[in-house]
Amino acid sequence: MLGETTDDGTDEPDPALTAAGKLADTIRTTLGPSGLDKMVVGENGTVIVTNDGSKIIEWIDITHPVGRLVEQAATAQDSAVGDGTTTTVVLVGALLEEAAALRSDGLHPTTIIDGYVRAAETALDHLEQYERSVYSRHDDRLAQIAKTAVTGRWDDTSTERFGELALSALQAVEFDTSRLTLKSYPGGELRESVCLDGVVVDLETSSTSLEALSHPSIQTHDEPTIGMVDAEIGIEEPNHIESVELQDTTQRSAFQAHEQDRRTELIAQVVQSGATVLFCQKSIDEAVRTALVQRGVLPVERTRRDEFDVIARATGSTPVMAVDELTADTTGTVASVTERTVGTSQTLTLQGCPEEQRATLLLRGGTPHVADEVRCIAADCIDVTRVTLDDGAFVPGGGAVPTALAMDLAALSSGIPDRTQLVFEGFGTALEAIPRTLATNAGTDPLNTLTGIKQRHDAGAEAIGVGSDGYPRDMIAAGVLEPSTVFTSALQRAVAVVTQTLRVDDIVRTTEDGRSTTNEHDHTHAARGGYPWAVGH
Repeated sequence: MLGETTDDGTDEPDPALTAAGKLADTIRTTLGPSGLDKMVVGENGTVIVTNDGSKIIEWIDITHPVGRLVEQAATAQDSAVGDGTTTTVVLVGALLEEAAALRSDGLHPTTIIDGYVRAAETALDHLEQYERSVYSRHDDRLAQIAKTAVTGRWDDTSTERFGELALSALQAVEFDTSRLTLKSYPGGELRESVCLDGVVVDLETSSTSLEALSHPSIQTHDEPTIGMVDAEIGIEEPNHIESVELQDTTQRSAFQAHEQDRRTELIAQVVQSGATVLFCQKSIDEAVRTALVQRGVLPVERTRRDEFDVIARATGSTPVMAVDELTADTTGTVASVTERTVGTSQTLTLQGCPEEQRATLLLRGGTPHVADEVRCIAADCIDVTRVTLDDGAFVPGGGAVPTALAMDLAALSSGIPDRTQLVFEGFGTALEAIPRTLATNAGTDPLNTLTGIKQRHDAGAEAIGVGSDGYPRDMIAAGVLEPSTVFTSALQRAVAVVTQTLRVDDIVRTTEDGRSTTNEHDHTHAARGGYPWAVGH
């Protein structure tokens, strides 16, 4: 393990412990319903205010290699289950702190590693006895699980609203998140957010103008016919440089007439196909677009690829590579297409899709940053709710489970004959970092709160955790519930990072040609975790 002894016999601060500890100290104050926000200022002056652990870690410039390991674990946790990022980081810091104490007591790193792995396996085995089952998609506790993921990140009224939105959106698509889209727009309030049946197309990414959409014949289409062209619509341009030399005005007129005839053919083909709404993945000739509007056809050009593909699946349309191939057989339909202005953004809403049931969660926030934060919170709510139903199990929150597992490990450690007993005890102490942090963030004495929780657990009340006021409370009765997978995944990732770190006894810096220069390595080439979105088109 990293760390050296000075000439006077005292231990130097362990670089690994220092790096992980600083990151844990930065994040831990955001944990729980009483957690505080962080103001993160980027190098370019960009400012965000959030208590989302995953976002804070994403924005922090982490240079120490151990810090980057923690970052990767937190990112993987957020990507996998959408929650538990802060818990992961806090556990890493606590486990490394206990490992440093055990090392000072003379335990070898491999003994600590083996003990941590055994303790984690034992804890996860015991976790099953604290799990509750959920099987129905209409179980009221799913809404409580969604709200628990938001608690501390917004006010109580908004927390309720997030839970309702997440559950209604999932039920609208039968919990198949591949058919659910999240869109957020500034200039409104959370209470204005709605779950819409169908697909919302953002015209901000299209050059279709408000003037075109305000034509009386295309305000709303009932049972429109949808045509889709996956190519440019207009006069074909040569793929190599050509020049046309016109000798007189007659040739010029003939040239112009040819282009006009071609535009007329394109317009006639669209009208003949019966399409009343035309989606084009690329651009549409301006004259053609204007003529289509006059003929009662709504043209939407430069449709985003993901939205284009979704529309094709949902409406039953078959995209063609040229307008000449557009026929009645290649078109699809929906119940209605309606223009909707959201804030300052223009959108089209396709409702009543016959081929694929779709839903769009339309979210509002006062500013672009708030709108983005609202979308992230909604995505987390949806993730934890879906994960709970997939696994069919949840546990009481508020640190009730870590406390119960710590007590179990303490009881089991007395029967271990070797020094692994100390590791089990240290592992249990690290688990108690979760309820201690929750109590501290709520402004109460963590020792008194933890003692009170343990006394209630000894009496058989294993669902007792840290309440929002910092005092012991029944988490099931309070509706503070979380997916079992969140804690399981956080513990596994934390143990993996810690055991990997404990195996390192030195950091070696290398130059570009690979030769060693010093005993520290900044790992500037280390892989960084991605930031995928669980809910997409």
